[in-house]
Amino acid sequence: MIRVQNAEVFVHRRGPRGGTPLLLIHGNPDSHRMWLPMIEHLADRFDCIAPDLPGFGASALPANNDVSLAGFARWTDDLIAALELDQPVDLMVHDIGGFYGLAWAALHPDKLRRLVVSNTLLHADYQWHFWARVWRSGLGELSMKAFDWPVIGPTALGITMRIGGPLLTKAQLDETFANFHPTARAQVLRIYRETDPAKFAPWEQPMLACTAQRPTRVIWGARDPFIPLSFCQRFGAADVQVLTDAGHWAAAEAPERVADLVREHLTIA
Repeated sequence: MIRVQNAEVFVHRRGPRGGTPLLLIHGNPDSHRMWLPMIEHLADRFDCIAPDLPGFGASALPANNDVSLAGFARWTDDLIAALELDQPVDLMVHDIGGFYGLAWAALHPDKLRRLVVSNTLLHADYQWHFWARVWRSGLGELSMKAFDWPVIGPTALGITMRIGGPLLTKAQLDETFANFHPTARAQVLRIYRETDPAKFAPWEQPMLACTAQRPTRVIWGARDPFIPLSFCQRFGAADVQVLTDAGHWAAAEAPERVADLVREHLTIA
């Protein structure tokens, strides 16, 4: 546990210290645990750092929980400061982790060494998927309350994640459900209601300026029903790797393959 913005944040850290840190920022409905299978293949060489985002996993919410893009960037910068990472970091982002990491990178390209983008977005023309539209509506609380119901809750989340991540195992689905607690669900509603895609517009060009300056690899699961495949070409990166059999959670679905792609990107001359 470390303190970030006067709140407890859980950080899983594994691998040799002294090299360039690899910061891994998860999405919804996940925690740091989504990265663990991939970390197994990277921790021999890389200092892997996987925090739980505010309100997710074992991390508490700051008293003044700012869910704007500027707030996400500020939290990420404060996390890096709390970890005492005083050199440019390597960064990998997924899903809403991109809201945090890409917004931070847009403001602080000097603190970034290399970037890996996986099934996320920061684009004003994106149209929310079905569940995001539900969460943004007055039905959001009812939809989250359904996760408290025996059988129905884990079944509903399992079906949705299985559609989105066809290679996910039952153990991964069960673990995700077990960690998708009421605080995380409430945080999901806040994030999706506040991050209207129109608010991404001022951040797109600074993000693209950053990816033009810093080596960027996109690793994309093609079977993602939430973010269209075309978005993998929208980060200004010439290096785009598509996993045709994986879905939204490529790093968790094909951890060894994704780890190989991450390792290659971080070590290429």
